[in-house]
Amino acid sequence: MPWEKCYEEAEVLEAAMRAFWENGYQGTSMADLVAVTGLNRGSLYSGFGNKRELFLRALKHYDQSYRVGFLTQLRKDRNPRDAILATFDAIAQGNDTMPGGCLMVNSAMELAPHDDEIARVIEDSMAEVEAFFADCLSQFEDRIRSSAEISETAKVLQGLMIGLLVLTRANRDSPSVTAILSQVHNLLR
Repeated sequence: MPWEKCYEEAEVLEAAMRAFWENGYQGTSMADLVAVTGLNRGSLYSGFGNKRELFLRALKHYDQSYRVGFLTQLRKDRNPRDAILATFDAIAQGNDTMPGGCLMVNSAMELAPHDDEIARVIEDSMAEVEAFFADCLSQFEDRIRSSAEISETAKVLQGLMIGLLVLTRANRDSPSVTAILSQVHNLLR
C-alpha cells in the first residue's frame, strides 16, 4: 500500500523553520524535528527527505512567509521612506513570539560558507532585500538620486540591516541598536 501524506506541509515547514531558527541547523536534531512537527521519522524522511532537504525547504518557507510577505505589505501600506524606516524599526523592536535575528542571516553565518546551494538561497533573498531598498530610494520625491547613489545607499542599508539583525539576536538592548537606527535616519534625509 502506498504511503499517504496525513499532514499539512505548511504547518510542518513552519514548525521545522522555527526549530532551525531558534537552535540553528547544527543545534536541531532529527529528534527535535520529530518533536516539533509531530511526525515520526519515517514521515519526515518520506515527505521531506533528509535534514538538509527539510532545512532548505524551511529556509525557503521562511523567505516567502517573512521577507516577501513583510516587504510586500510595507510597500503597500507606506510611502517609500517610511517603508525603509519601518523595516529597521521592526527589527529593533523584535517580536517575543519569534526567535531572535533572521533565519537567513543566522544561516549565512552557520552554513553558507560550507554549502553552495544554501549560500545561493541566502544570496537571492538578500539581493531581493537590497532591491527593495533601491526601489524605495528611487521613489523618494523630495530628492533626486543617481542610480549609482541609489545602488550604493541600498547596499549600505543592507549592511546596516544585517548588522542590526545580528546585534538584536545577541542583545536587543545594545546601545549600537540606537546608533544604527540614527544612521538609517541620516541616510534617508
